[in-house]
Amino acid sequence: MTDVIMKVAAEKIQMYGLRKFTMDEIAAEIKVSKKTIYKYFNSKDDIIAEYFREIVESDKNYTIEAIKKADSLEEKLNSIIYSYHKYKLPISVLDEAYKFYQDQWEKVQQLKDFKLNLIKETIKEAIDQGIVKPDIQLSIISTILESVSNTFLDYKFLSQNDMTMKEAMNQVMSILLHGIIK
Repeated sequence: MTDVIMKVAAEKIQMYGLRKFTMDEIAAEIKVSKKTIYKYFNSKDDIIAEYFREIVESDKNYTIEAIKKADSLEEKLNSIIYSYHKYKLPISVLDEAYKFYQDQWEKVQQLKDFKLNLIKETIKEAIDQGIVKPDIQLSIISTILESVSNTFLDYKFLSQNDMTMKEAMNQVMSILLHGIIK
């Protein structure tokens, strides 16, 4: 029953946001009373916390597995950046988490830090293997990627530039791996 509740809650969150979905909507859709939902979750905030916990956990697990299967540096980096998580996480929901749900925002930040560390490790490994120039400063790459990821978590930047996060990251990866000169 927990999975059913979470599946419907995730759909409602994606549709209405964190603050506007209701327990009544979830109960009506799965045809149970709100009381039944409260047997599994103490509050709407508990559902929101579980939503973010499942996203972060599934994203980390997918990323680790995808890296193991990747052959090239580019495939490994793509595995880290474009990983899968159990539920969709629209930018508008991230923005709402940042403004109103700091505990959940912190989970997103921890996932971002996890991914940045994986990127650093992957690039360091590529330097050690002679795939990447040895004079590349990991600290600079890390700073660039962290700044870029913070920018791409900003709903305003993406909407003002009419881009998705994936399109923006494709541009960044292309510039990092292939440069800007013809």
